[in-house]
Amino acid sequence: MLSKRPFHPLLFALFPALSLYSLNTALVPASDVPFPLLLVLGSTCVVWAILSLVLRSVERGAAGASLAVVLCFAYGHIWNLTQQNPTLKRTFEVRSDMFWYWFPFLVIGVTLGCWKWKRFSAITGGLNVGGIILAGFPAVSIATSWFNAWRGTQILEASSHSLKLQVTNRPDIYYVILDGFGRTDSLKRVIGYDDSTFISGLQDRGFFVAEDGRSNYCQTELSLSSSLNLDYLPNLLPGMKKTWDDRQVLDHLIDKNQVSKYLKKIGYRYEAFTTGFPSVRPYSADLWVDSIRSLSFYSGVLLQELPSPAENDTVTISQFEDRRLMVEGALNNLAKSAPGGTQPRFIFAHILAPHPPFVFGPSGEPIRPYKMGFSFVDGSDYFENGGSPKQYKTGYADQATYLTKRVLETIDQILKRSAKPPIIIFQGDHGSKLKLNQQLLEKTDVNECFPNLNALYVPPEVRSNLYPGMTPVNSFRMIFNGLFHDTFDRLPDKSYYSGWLTPFDFIDVTSRIKSQGVSPSPATKPDAGTQLSMKASSSRPGGS
Repeated sequence: MLSKRPFHPLLFALFPALSLYSLNTALVPASDVPFPLLLVLGSTCVVWAILSLVLRSVERGAAGASLAVVLCFAYGHIWNLTQQNPTLKRTFEVRSDMFWYWFPFLVIGVTLGCWKWKRFSAITGGLNVGGIILAGFPAVSIATSWFNAWRGTQILEASSHSLKLQVTNRPDIYYVILDGFGRTDSLKRVIGYDDSTFISGLQDRGFFVAEDGRSNYCQTELSLSSSLNLDYLPNLLPGMKKTWDDRQVLDHLIDKNQVSKYLKKIGYRYEAFTTGFPSVRPYSADLWVDSIRSLSFYSGVLLQELPSPAENDTVTISQFEDRRLMVEGALNNLAKSAPGGTQPRFIFAHILAPHPPFVFGPSGEPIRPYKMGFSFVDGSDYFENGGSPKQYKTGYADQATYLTKRVLETIDQILKRSAKPPIIIFQGDHGSKLKLNQQLLEKTDVNECFPNLNALYVPPEVRSNLYPGMTPVNSFRMIFNGLFHDTFDRLPDKSYYSGWLTPFDFIDVTSRIKSQGVSPSPATKPDAGTQLSMKASSSRPGGS
């Protein structure tokens, strides 16, 4: 049966769609997959039917459809390769330039391979088997990932704490992540951006700014998993192995985090505002506001692999517009957020800025999409996708200029609308990452990727616990100790690098990160995570 009846076009169509999902199970909700998957299969069936009529053979039509699927989904990969070759990069300045070479190749390939070749029925079985193997690999990977996600949930529940506190003072607590917002000295040195006006504005409003602040990890999911759970990942995941490569356990740690559990137990309401980054999905929040997108992250990436005769097509433009609306919407929601009755609130917000994609000019004007298209990638992946260091520096600086203005306006609105002084944290989950190599530590500037913004508006009893070199893992420990008279130990302020492919294979880079000359206080408790044996590893193109 495998050798007589062709069904390989459907399998070849499944392969790129399933592969994309298998590589991003932690980033893509399963609910985003069925519609584009059915659309790809339906389109393949239409092409198959048309070619079968034209070529007067179901087998030939099937082969032509499979070839068309392969060439269509190879378009984006071939484009990325051309951008790594100086000669080809000059020839193909924009994605549409390549279309007029690609389309004749497709027509010639179908004509010669499916019409003129006579012994065609003999390869049908081989194409069927090849399709089964191709689609089978990502299918197995997806099943394994789902199992690992279930395993991660079990580990998380086993790591939960109990809490017994008698609390009287319960102000609203805002925890706002400005994704990729670096520290002043690092931004000035690498990006050429001076945020001193912003820092002064924060300090004038009563914020403590950690002058030697740095992140514990240089990837969003790792950083938020740690800061929202008040500990390092080896301690949070007792069964963790450095060979793990599935990130869904991190998404569970972010969703069902210990900070929100702690605060809920003392009467807080948990509210969350997000801006479409797929890994940050706080399902456990009492209120979760996420802007509506015209196109899901998964659908957008899948469509960008396909050829288009027009540059800056509707799909890409709509994704950039969605991004602008999401960031503006989250900031507006924060500014307008007001206490609901007497119940205190824990408000968590993840703002995907100044991190790429760069969608704002310095005055908030829309930025025209670059030829690299829409993407969340940063560091070395940004350049592999067609971006340049100049575009990164300009885009980051312009976006940060507008963002800082909006942040100060948002803070003023929060303070004005609050019945009692709230606690507000504005924090970068990592640095700007222009000089991050997603694969190699030795090619990474840790003094740019880790130094981060860490600004806190807190009452005096909390402020006395803060110090210049504080890292995110200790932020809520210091707040809970000062505000609720809890007894959390202060952990050593450590920073760990890991590659994208092996996010749990940590390398301690603490000693390599320079300070601004402000001496941090000594830590009081050893961290079990610092005692692990770790080594460098390779990585795959990553995101935030």
